[in-house]
Amino acid sequence: MLIGPLSLSQLAPHPGVTGLAIGVFDGVHLGHQAVVRSLQENVAALTFEPHPLAIIAPDRLPPRLTTLEQKLKLLRALGTVVVVAVKFDEALRELSPAAFVQEIGRIFPDLQHVAIGESWTFGRNREGNAERLAELAQAHGFTVKAIAPVQIDGAPVSSTRVREAIVQRRFDDAARLLGRSHAVSGKVIHGEGRGKLLGIPTANLENVEQLLPPRGVYAVRVRIDDEKKTHPAVMNLGKRPTFTSNGTDSLEVHLLDYANDLYGKQLELSDFSWIRDEQRFPDADALKAQILKDIALARVLVSKTSL
Repeated sequence: MLIGPLSLSQLAPHPGVTGLAIGVFDGVHLGHQAVVRSLQENVAALTFEPHPLAIIAPDRLPPRLTTLEQKLKLLRALGTVVVVAVKFDEALRELSPAAFVQEIGRIFPDLQHVAIGESWTFGRNREGNAERLAELAQAHGFTVKAIAPVQIDGAPVSSTRVREAIVQRRFDDAARLLGRSHAVSGKVIHGEGRGKLLGIPTANLENVEQLLPPRGVYAVRVRIDDEKKTHPAVMNLGKRPTFTSNGTDSLEVHLLDYANDLYGKQLELSDFSWIRDEQRFPDADALKAQILKDIALARVLVSKTSL
């Protein structure tokens, strides 16, 4: 269950929760998972929407790794009974650490334990930290667990490391940090129909919020809506230089051996494998010949990924 996004003051009391994991949780990577798993029974996760940097320092706002819907699914898979999304706005930014903890105590009256990453800060001017939270928690009857970062290859797992790996097309490294493949999602809309004319129909995606890899052609796996099964596919991300472009990137996928209507469906793309950079071809025939080669290679690459 998801509650919110709502302002902290708008959240009604939620009795029964005894453990609370707090964090932005963008990516829900192995470090975030360790915070949630440090708690037992009747655990809730409290996250923030939008990312705090969208208010505090918009120029430093990173591309997101997970949508709120993805966060909900991932946090629920870790055993949380509820996910609470707090609206991060100027009012929350200016809230004192003491006032924030008082609100937490009001919303979760049966709270016994709170878990955070050991470097997490909160409250006005980031005045609150793990030590301050532990001091304030005493008056409300709960304890605080400050969880050390998970280390991989001698460095802490972080959302920043995940983003760097995706941008550098190091998808295996990103998966090691996340504990799963990075995935992006979008809704299928009507495109210009060029793929269909070539005999290779593609689904055009819009409203993709998550970080995408660099432009190019990739083998991917595609999940349609909430189906368990995934389908092998070829993804093209870029300006489609062979044809007249409007100057903006497009994201389109061709599902292999799939002929059903996809318009209006929500697709989730994962298990990225790079095939080639985007390039311009002299004509449609040359483009089609290359796409057929891409499809053949995609079959080999996708067969190596998990189903």
